[in-house]
Amino acid sequence: MKRIILFLFIPTLIFSKELTFEEAKEILLRNNIEIKQAESKVLQAKYKQLEMVSPWIPKVSGSFRYTKLSQPQLDLSKLPPMQRQLFGSSFPPTLTSDKLYVANLSISEVVPLDKFVYSYSIASAQYEISKKEYEKVKRDVMIKFKENFLKTLLAKKSLEVIEKAVQISSENYKVSESLYHEGRVSYLDFSSAKINYFNSKLNLFKMQNNYKLAEENLKTILCVDYDIDVIGELEDFLNDETGNLLEKKFDFEELKKNIDLLPEMRMLDLQKRILKNNLNMVRSEIFPSIVISGSYDWTVDDYNRPIEEWDDRYSWSVILNWPLFNGGSTFAKYKQAKENIKQIELSKQQAKEGITLELTSLYSTYLQLKDSLSVAQDMVEQAKENYEVAKSYYLEGRSSYLELLQAELNFSNTRINYYQTLCDYIITCEKLKKYSY
Repeated sequence: MKRIILFLFIPTLIFSKELTFEEAKEILLRNNIEIKQAESKVLQAKYKQLEMVSPWIPKVSGSFRYTKLSQPQLDLSKLPPMQRQLFGSSFPPTLTSDKLYVANLSISEVVPLDKFVYSYSIASAQYEISKKEYEKVKRDVMIKFKENFLKTLLAKKSLEVIEKAVQISSENYKVSESLYHEGRVSYLDFSSAKINYFNSKLNLFKMQNNYKLAEENLKTILCVDYDIDVIGELEDFLNDETGNLLEKKFDFEELKKNIDLLPEMRMLDLQKRILKNNLNMVRSEIFPSIVISGSYDWTVDDYNRPIEEWDDRYSWSVILNWPLFNGGSTFAKYKQAKENIKQIELSKQQAKEGITLELTSLYSTYLQLKDSLSVAQDMVEQAKENYEVAKSYYLEGRSSYLELLQAELNFSNTRINYYQTLCDYIITCEKLKKYSY
């Protein structure tokens, strides 16, 4: 039976992979679907550039045609032999043969090329939008990834502390129960120890669930199907490429100035540029356009003949097209384009106000957490000192074992509060860094 139980647990032990932050980051950049989709959209927009300008690039085409006629257009067989030999070579095979082989090469171009300029500008702006979208997606995914990694690490650390707290509160409860039966503590003290024990067990169940959910969220963003075990210390994340986060000071006014540099704001500027080019294209519809086309044909009645004997002809044409009236369609499209530009300007203003509000809330949270973290550090130091004193007193016989357990429990709870505040502070700083340029 023991062998069977051990066998059932082996897969979990085998497929649980320890991951540092950098290792998880490599997996993220390799697997994340959102980043892959954004990369694909950049390539798609790049090819869209060619599609947008292709209508204004000269078109060259070639063809080969075979035609079988019921009878030649000019039937020389009805002429006497001498006249047929005399006049036959004067007529092209297109008139004298019932079998025609025709090779054709044609070229055409539309002028003026102002629409080409507008189309290329639109395609270029769309390409830039896709790159800004990729930058935004990658930035948001990285922030979300770091937040999930930190929350998973926080849940793991908190779970370790709470498991220890449950052991302490259980011991505290057992000691209080024994002392109560001996008449050395009141029922109120015993009841309080019992309640603390039950509360610590409830907190344990809650933290076990939080750790499981945090781990699943991290696995989802990493796009992996195996169990993971994050390793590291929360304090390590206080130092990054920008320096120490405890020493770093974010300037609200400076961050606010950088809102216009955010990818989402630059995307709106590029969309406005596209709409302006659309407006110019609508305007160009009232001006004349010229289509220049040319064609070169080679015709023969027997394709085995040398190329010199093929009948070759060319033709060129110039077509001037001037739209005089199209039922008001151009006017309607012009007005729509103007309104679209107004709407994108309003959207940009609305987006900026929303981002400013988000930044204000984020910065306020940052200031509160910065002060709270300082207090939480002092509380941990004080709780640790109290525990060391209680431990010393207990060993000297100057305090009870119950007082030692209470001091140790207070130290554990204080550490959990410190870890939570530290995690929130690091995540908030990471979100603020997206406004730093």
